[in-house]
Formats: sequence, C-alpha cells, structure tokens
Amino acid sequence: MRITFHGATRQITGSAHLLEIDSYRLLLDCGLFDSERIDPSSLNRELSFDPRALDAVIVSHAHNDHIGRLPFLVKGGYNGPIYTTPATADITSVMLRDSARIQREEVRNAHLRHPHIETPEPLFDLLDVEWVVERLDRVRYNDSREIVPGVTLTYLDAGHILGSAIVQLDYTENGRSRRFVFTGDLGRRNTSLLPDPALVRDIDILVAESTYGNRELDSYDRLMKQLHAIVARATRLQSKIVIPAFSLGRTQRMVFCLQELFAVHKVRPIPIYVDSPLANRLTEIHRDHPDAYTPHARSIMDRDPLYFGSKYVEFCQSWDDSRRLNHLSGPMVIISSSGMCEAGRIRHHLRHVVSDPSCAIVIVSFQAEGTLGRKISEGVERIQILDQWYDLNAAVYVLDGFSGHGDRNDLAWWFEQTGGNIEHAFLVHGEPESMESLSPLLQPHVKSPVVLPELHASYEV
Repeated sequence: MRITFHGATRQITGSAHLLEIDSYRLLLDCGLFDSERIDPSSLNRELSFDPRALDAVIVSHAHNDHIGRLPFLVKGGYNGPIYTTPATADITSVMLRDSARIQREEVRNAHLRHPHIETPEPLFDLLDVEWVVERLDRVRYNDSREIVPGVTLTYLDAGHILGSAIVQLDYTENGRSRRFVFTGDLGRRNTSLLPDPALVRDIDILVAESTYGNRELDSYDRLMKQLHAIVARATRLQSKIVIPAFSLGRTQRMVFCLQELFAVHKVRPIPIYVDSPLANRLTEIHRDHPDAYTPHARSIMDRDPLYFGSKYVEFCQSWDDSRRLNHLSGPMVIISSSGMCEAGRIRHHLRHVVSDPSCAIVIVSFQAEGTLGRKISEGVERIQILDQWYDLNAAVYVLDGFSGHGDRNDLAWWFEQTGGNIEHAFLVHGEPESMESLSPLLQPHVKSPVVLPELHASYEV
C-alpha cells in the first residue's frame, strides 16, 4: 500500500488521504481547508491527484473539513461511488447545499461591494452538489462491503457526531491479509448522548487524528455541574444564557444536555430557543436516527414527543421568530450559530446581552484566533459586533469539554485497546504541538516510528 496525505497534515482542516492498493486508488475524505496559517482559497482549488483515476471515495463523517470539497471532486471528473454511513449521507446533502448557497451569496455580495474587481467563481454550485448526492452509497455500521476487488470496507462508530465512523479496510497484499484503520474524528468517552468510540484490534496500518493530543478536558459530570450552576444563576436573576454553537453536532448536544439536566438532575426547566435554520434541518435528521444514541439518551428523549425537542424547546425559523427573542424576558437559553460568532444570527443575540452583567455567554465550541468568539472567551473589555462597540459585562463561561473530539486521555485509552503490534502509524488532523505531544502515547503500540506527515508526502507501507 502507498499512502499520500493531501490534507489535515500538521493542521486540522482539509482531510484527504489517498490509498493505492495494487492497481486501485481509494480516497479517504475530501474536506475543505480553513486555516490561519495557509491560504485556503488556493489549496481548496487544487487537487494534487486526478479525480478521474479514483476507484472509490470513503467518507468518515459530514463535517465540512471532511466533505467540503466532494462537489469540487465530482466537478473535476470523479464518477464513482462515495461511501458513507446512512446518517452521514443525510447530513452531507444538507451541509453541501448550504455551503453552495453561502458561496453563491458571498460572490454576489463581493461583486456588489467591488463591481470593478474580478470575483472568483464559487468552488462549486448546487448542480455539483446534486451529482455528489446521486453518488452517495450507504454502508451501515459493522456491515462489510467489498468496494473494489479484494478490499472490504467496514464502518465502526466513532462517537464524534451522528454518523461518524472509523474506517476499517481489510485486504490481501502479496498473499498476506492486512488491516488498515483510519480513525476519522474520535469522540469522547463516557458522555450521555453518543456511544464510546468502537475499539479495533489487529491493526497493521493506522492513521489517527490528534486534535486534542495535548489537552485534557473536563469530565462530563463536571461539565453538567457547571451547566447546572449557569442555569440556576439565570433562573435566580431572570436572565438570558446565550450559547454560540455550530449547527452540526454541538447544537444537538447542548439541547440534549439541557434536556438531561431537566429530566435527570431535576433542575427547574427554563425555555430553550434554537435559532439557526441549518441547525433546525440537521436536528430533523438527528430525529430520524434514534438507534444512534445510547440507551440512556433514548430513555430521556423518549419522555418527550420529539427527540431533541420538548415543550421547553422551540426551534426558530424566520427572522421574525429570531427578533422576537430579543424582546422576551428571561430566564431562557438561546442556542444560535455560528459557533465562532463570525456570522449568522448569534451576533444579534450577543448585542442584546453582552453588556448586561446578569446575562451569560457560554462558549462550548472551538474558537479560532482572531474570531469574535475567541475575544469573548478571552474576556476582552470591549468587543465590536456588527460595526458597533460594546462593553463585555456579561458573565462568560468556557466549557470546551462539550467538544465532540476525544482529549489526550481518550486518545491514549483508544490506542491502548488496539492490542499493540501496529506496523505503521501516522498522526493527522492536529496542530504540530498536539501531534508531538500525542506521539509518545501512541509509540509503545507501534513497531516503527510514528510519522507526522507533511502535506502531499507519500509512504510505502
């Protein structure tokens, strides 16, 4: 086997790994680049391989850094199957359509602002997305599918977001049976909503994520106690809690955690408003896959008429619905996107609470350097929202343990369960400091030195 790493090398975004087994070429993920350290616009428009020569594409999950360039791949001539889990297929169609819409609007707005400057065309359009959707081929967890002669794909639950999968490929090379495993993004252990990541043994070649390879996050129990205290404060002060959250994964996780708080921990319920049209559509998909959740989660959600919904949860769709929230009195929780506060309806909600010391802003998503969310999480004195400056007087809580990524301890635990004897291992999907910190925890389970590949580097294994 030859592996070439075309993304997520010494960085988190742009996942794309090319496998060559005998005469077959398989691509793992095809995600968007989005980084402060590189020029994502040029990288996103370059494919360092011929899409027409691929035999299959295998998707780990539906975050844009793993699927965001699939339409560009098809636009470039790829005409084969795109394997996903059923839930990932459902989410992918929604995420890519939304991405095409946003790109179209950004190009139109740029042209209106600077009509005499040539504006780059969108990376892809809705027609390209429809071609992707037609090629999606669903494979359930733990089912095995021969995707090319002699290569069998098995998806295992990664516990990261709905539909996320560990990719296991079993094949024969030079008369010897071998097993390749790509972790995709591994979730945390011991959370209530999704199962722990599945365990895999007898691995010959491993490509593993390393997002939080240098961090230890709070336990789920501690996070729930912190959330309990924040809700109790809002109830006492009759105030608002605003939670910026990504539309996929984090929004649904926070709705469930609040439901769990009310149902299990007997916290007095307060209204929850989810204000993101994209999150609303994705939540509908989450309801369509009840078997994806832990028995504990299902027991909580079964108490209400709708999964991720109850008499305490309202999903806002129109701008009128959104604006109405600003005139309501607390206590209440508003969950809105974008998760880094750079776009979307969240900015309007922040304007109304940011200077009120009785209100709270709860950061539960990763905040990139320079974003509004990062500035809030760092507690700056004044922030600019929609061209106006505000004093930051609201209480700010950073609960990054709600991440869908396993931390250093979760990843080390997963490596320990492999049984060792891994022949070759590579770390991807992490900043250099995360990879370098995690590598010594993986090394005892690997016969050869753990590799931290560079972009476009190839390895014979």
